[in-house]
Amino acid sequence: MHKPIVARVLGVLGFTLILSTVVTFLFGNTQFVVGKLVLGLAGLVAGFTLGEPGGVKRFFAGRAAHFGFFTALSALLVVAVLAAANFVAYKKPKTWDLTKNKIFTLSDDTQRTLTGLRKDVKVLAFFGQAEGGYAEAQDILRRYADRSAHFQYQMVDPYRSPELVKRFTITEGGPRLVVLSGAKLDQEVARAKDPTEQALTNALVKATRTQPHKIYFTEGHGEPALRQETESGLSAAVKALESEGLETAGLSLLEKAEVPADASAVLVVAPRKALLDPEVQALRRYADRGGHVGVFIEPEVSTGLDPLLRDFGIEADDDMVVDPNPVARLFGGTPVTPIVSPSANHPITRDLAQTGVVLPTARSLVALTGSKVIATPIALSSRTSWGETNIKSLYTTGAKRDEGEKGGPLPVAMAAERPGQGAADKPDDQARLVAVGDGEFFQNKYQQLLGNLDFFMNVASWLTQQEDRLTIRPRTREASRLFLNEAQVSALKFITIDALPVALLGLGLAVWLVRRSR
Repeated sequence: MHKPIVARVLGVLGFTLILSTVVTFLFGNTQFVVGKLVLGLAGLVAGFTLGEPGGVKRFFAGRAAHFGFFTALSALLVVAVLAAANFVAYKKPKTWDLTKNKIFTLSDDTQRTLTGLRKDVKVLAFFGQAEGGYAEAQDILRRYADRSAHFQYQMVDPYRSPELVKRFTITEGGPRLVVLSGAKLDQEVARAKDPTEQALTNALVKATRTQPHKIYFTEGHGEPALRQETESGLSAAVKALESEGLETAGLSLLEKAEVPADASAVLVVAPRKALLDPEVQALRRYADRGGHVGVFIEPEVSTGLDPLLRDFGIEADDDMVVDPNPVARLFGGTPVTPIVSPSANHPITRDLAQTGVVLPTARSLVALTGSKVIATPIALSSRTSWGETNIKSLYTTGAKRDEGEKGGPLPVAMAAERPGQGAADKPDDQARLVAVGDGEFFQNKYQQLLGNLDFFMNVASWLTQQEDRLTIRPRTREASRLFLNEAQVSALKFITIDALPVALLGLGLAVWLVRRSR
């Protein structure tokens, strides 16, 4: 290659490098600015040194000068546009979540919780920069802070802040996120173990609760154990209640036939033996005072709760819902495992209307005619279902609808309200009751299916008068993540938005000059 051509190429590359330092500086890669300036100046000096005598004068007087002028002007315009775009993006940031599972989009429940914050909260995240959970925690906390001015966070390195670790008793296997509130944001109000949306939102809900709510579960009639971790236990559902700040406890009406005064709701879950009359009367007296009761009853079981249900205009049919829909097979079900549809006509299930609920076995419910209380169906079986009255035949001759049996859709869950008599220890005199023809759908074995847990949680929220919690809770969503340290991020940004474009521009100009000189 002739010396003049080499000189032109070096000069153009040097000039391009010098101009591109503005872009490098704007994008924050300041550590590369000096290096690019030195290389650019070296290219210019080499170009002028190797060029022909008088070449510089001819360069500025000829077409090359005009070309260079317009090139520089175009580069400055590009820089100005980039600067303006970055300024707008900084002032009014906008992102689009294109991932399949929307892993970067906060759920409706989380957004509602953040919008409802009326006092400042601060989250201390105890993660060192070298830990795997640091980037995940920082990312989700930043998204929370972007949604609410009342939300603040601070990343705390456990090794550099031993005094905070000691104050909040942070351990390696324990909760790593501490929620603070109070006038000086120094009072601990809740904790979250993992940096996930589900755990953090539950901690916020717990932190913003102004008064305690206590739910009692009846005992002594074969009900599932509250804390039992087996498939038939309720430990997962109980943990979900407690994660939102609700207190749970067992209640034996056999010992004392009276509902405690601090009860926000009483749940009767899948009793295998009938409650005695004194126990049923205790529940009725509690409802008369404006109490809230949840009744989850199994098919083929006499619960003794018929008088309580009649008080709210509901009756449980002595049948079993059968649905030959093959979709239930996907969940290991049988024709007696219907997938029911929540109704959009009640606050409990309004947000669940597009989500199915799997009931392992269910009996249908009926709204009593002539009752002063109007019960609202909140979950219905499909049109292909029916209420099988000859239950024994299901295990002998199989599922077959007989003449006279009710066809679907059948109510399998109902909610009702009626005025109570009021009491000094119960300021609200509006009694509430939810009846569901199944008591297994939120046991450990089934609670993770479709909308089962959300349906149960919404029932509990409505009974405890927490209407702001009638929603679909956030789930832990899996994603493939690549965690980069600060140096790797800086290098990747420099290569993709600086080095590669500048190299392409410089090489393009060099090729043009070479072809022009031939």
